[in-house]
Amino acid sequence: STFVTGVGRSMLGAVQSMKTSTSDSGANAKAQEQSQPPPRPILSNSLTTVIAQYPLHPCIAQTLLLRGRVLADCGIYGVADCDIDTDFSLLLQAIRNVEMAVAILRKIDQEYDLATSLALLGTLRTLLGHFNEADRAYEEALSLFRVMRLDAKYDQSQARDEETAAICEQSIKRINDGAANVFYRRGKLYQSRRMQEEAFGWYHKSLILSKCNGANREDSCV
Repeated sequence: STFVTGVGRSMLGAVQSMKTSTSDSGANAKAQEQSQPPPRPILSNSLTTVIAQYPLHPCIAQTLLLRGRVLADCGIYGVADCDIDTDFSLLLQAIRNVEMAVAILRKIDQEYDLATSLALLGTLRTLLGHFNEADRAYEEALSLFRVMRLDAKYDQSQARDEETAAICEQSIKRINDGAANVFYRRGKLYQSRRMQEEAFGWYHKSLILSKCNGANREDSCV
């Protein structure tokens, strides 16, 4: 709880400090954005050391993800009384927090949360124009969803009562929802790269899977 409280306070402090510092440097930052491409993410070599200081617990990963989402929202939508459209430095901080959450989730065998976190990481990297890194994050997320779906289908086939079968059915739908979301985000990635044909293919997969997920016959979904 001490860690969670500390992260929460640091998050609040970061947002409050942005209101003062960002307004002072707004004009300079906007001019710099127009003259330079989005910065590449610079990852600390001591990331593993930092993660080792955190308890390997799902709530820690979720807190880091929350902080990453808040920083990303502030970076994308800005802060009150600020004219800057996008603050790439905040997006870089968001990526760092999400990467730490991903590293923790890898170690505690939280496959679904890991897959959705990788999808978020892919989206943030896409916003910064790091398309290859984003694509790798999406591919890993989809691989996890495929494995989870196969496991859930097997469990469903081995279910000995209706209640267990219903739980497996809900798990499959949840997994399909996650995969459809990654299909869509990957389509947005290729659209950003002006690869319209590839983007259409991923959008189509997302649409088909979403429709299939609501159909009565789950087996019709490939």
